[in-house]
Amino acid sequence: MAAAAAEEVPVPPQYQPQPLYDFRQFPDVTRGYKVGVTKWGKIGTKRKLEEYAEQVEREQEAMQEGEAAAVAVDAPAKRVKHNTVGVGKASGRAWKQPAQRAGSLKNPNLSSTWEKKMAIKAEETAFKDRKRAAAAAHKEAAAEGRRKREAAKQRKLEAQQRSAIVTRVTSATAKRMMKNKKQRKLLRTADVA
Repeated sequence: MAAAAAEEVPVPPQYQPQPLYDFRQFPDVTRGYKVGVTKWGKIGTKRKLEEYAEQVEREQEAMQEGEAAAVAVDAPAKRVKHNTVGVGKASGRAWKQPAQRAGSLKNPNLSSTWEKKMAIKAEETAFKDRKRAAAAAHKEAAAEGRRKREAAKQRKLEAQQRSAIVTRVTSATAKRMMKNKKQRKLLRTADVA
């Protein structure tokens, strides 16, 4: 018993319990002409704050009367889409021309059937195959031309060597010719018949 009395906090006789208020949902600025105005625009208006205050009062009255504490939350209202396709003023402006909705501006060529897509794909693959074959044929023709030119050059060189007029020189003359760069080119070994 003494332990329970020691745990109780003494209440002074002049203490009067105060009503409890929940300020968590209220804006942290004073209510006035411009409420909740930020650099991005308005986030609240005086009318909304007054409606919220009325809602809080109704909830408090319901709590005092002992009704259920469940509060019905209204679903967010959908934005009204103005039909600007028809004839007449758009959003009350006489100068504004009737316009089409963004969904009606879709390009019909963007979508096609599966058969059309497959036909285009087959056409592209056939074109690439033809291009590859043409490149390979061109490469082969170039290589064949190069082989022919090399063979002709070799035959020409052999013919020149066969028809050349040769003179036999002694080893002493050959040694002397080796000292001169121009004459060194003229020296050639040949089979002695």
